[in-house]
Amino acid sequence: MNTGHTPGYLINKINEALCSAFPDKHKLEMMVLYELNKNLNEIASVGNLKVIVHNLIIHFNASNELEKLIDGALKQNPNNVKLKAIKEKVKITTSLVNILIPLEMKLIKQMQQAYRACCHYEFRDDRKDELPDSFYDILKKLDDIPQPTDDEKLIVKFVDHLLFNGNIPKSQAEQLKQWLEKNAKNVSDLLVHNQNLNPPVYPKGLKQFSFEVVTVNRRGVIINRESQQARYFTQDLGNGVDLEMVSIPEGSFLMGSPKTEKDSHDRERPVHKVSIQPFLLGKYQVTQAQWKAVANLQKVNRDLDPDPSKIKGENRPVEGVNWYDAVEFCDRLFEHTGKRYRLPSEAEWEYACRAGTTTPFHCGQTITSRFANYNASDTYAQEARGYYRGETTPVGSFPPNGFGLYDMHGNVLEWCGDPDHWNYKGAPTDGSVWKINWSIWKIHHIHFDYYILRGGSCHFVPSNCRSAYRSNGFGPFCIGDLIGFRVAQSVE
Repeated sequence: MNTGHTPGYLINKINEALCSAFPDKHKLEMMVLYELNKNLNEIASVGNLKVIVHNLIIHFNASNELEKLIDGALKQNPNNVKLKAIKEKVKITTSLVNILIPLEMKLIKQMQQAYRACCHYEFRDDRKDELPDSFYDILKKLDDIPQPTDDEKLIVKFVDHLLFNGNIPKSQAEQLKQWLEKNAKNVSDLLVHNQNLNPPVYPKGLKQFSFEVVTVNRRGVIINRESQQARYFTQDLGNGVDLEMVSIPEGSFLMGSPKTEKDSHDRERPVHKVSIQPFLLGKYQVTQAQWKAVANLQKVNRDLDPDPSKIKGENRPVEGVNWYDAVEFCDRLFEHTGKRYRLPSEAEWEYACRAGTTTPFHCGQTITSRFANYNASDTYAQEARGYYRGETTPVGSFPPNGFGLYDMHGNVLEWCGDPDHWNYKGAPTDGSVWKINWSIWKIHHIHFDYYILRGGSCHFVPSNCRSAYRSNGFGPFCIGDLIGFRVAQSVE
């Protein structure tokens, strides 16, 4: 433990524990003499008990012997609950401080984001100036929040989110991973479990693009702007029409929504960890120009209407296409390019939408009509009512998420490859399409297959555009001016 690196709130907690175990100076003096071979009067002789204990703590902290002081106190008073609790807290906290204090200036924004992500919904501060402005303040706030004894410690959740999203230097990342392995109740439940902490490996031949990611608070006010970069390739569809595919790195995330998330549904539970392999996803929803270009390619299994959309515009998303139409689009692309295009799995879609976030929306606690196309005449949190456009907008009209993907909230619903399941009980954890057990369906006399739609639409209220929101299953022949898609591709 480095001198001076013990947070002030922790020193106060140690003081409370020692005062509860030794309520008068004589008992404290005997403990210091017998267990630590020190003369208390030579260390701290002036003031009341609290002042004396404080000076005693400062003395042992200066010589990196705080744990020795607490161990000595426990030998004299082994049943004191506060001493037992503070012993574990000091061990966990000081070891973390040693790792992160040198990185505080560089990573304070990431630390604030990790604090926001790991706190329970009702404890999150939404204004930027209300977020803890130092690492020690973050630790104090985490320590002040009550939580069930069987729940994972908030300090562990904080480190988990920081390591998962914080771009930590490799040496400190390894130290943090070891810290988690020592202090987490269940390492397998962590986001970073089995996560590859090395830089992502991208497919060859990709170009790089830059973009700005915004984060908003519950009032819809921007509290952070961050420059990001991603990689992509351009697929030529002919006649000057291109399809841009963004590289999505491998990783793990918690799929679904907690009960504390406003307007969440049991269909979005149980929350479960999913590991995603690297893949490529359309930078935008498939446009009408792209649809027409592919619809004019040779048929594979079914005919395609080259102009199915009700709201016209070459750069607007195609709509009025059913699930089989979207699959045919992917099949024709495969025949045309030799690359295996497909619909994303539901897990891939949510992972790509969240882009490392855990908030209801990838842009934060809410959305506004400045950042997405949805029914903004309704509100989600504390934002003002916005503009309800009532029709689709050209793709890419609003800021992207952290992966460089546009229109993940609103505009048109997006078909996924998965048949509908009522909730996530028994869901795969590898990011694959969750196939139907048809024998079970037949037992229950269910004869129709339904498929998942994600993302909400220009007509949906904000709660139905959340990252975790699952539209009720739609039949594969269902069409409508709400329904479009984007394509995915596995990395080979």
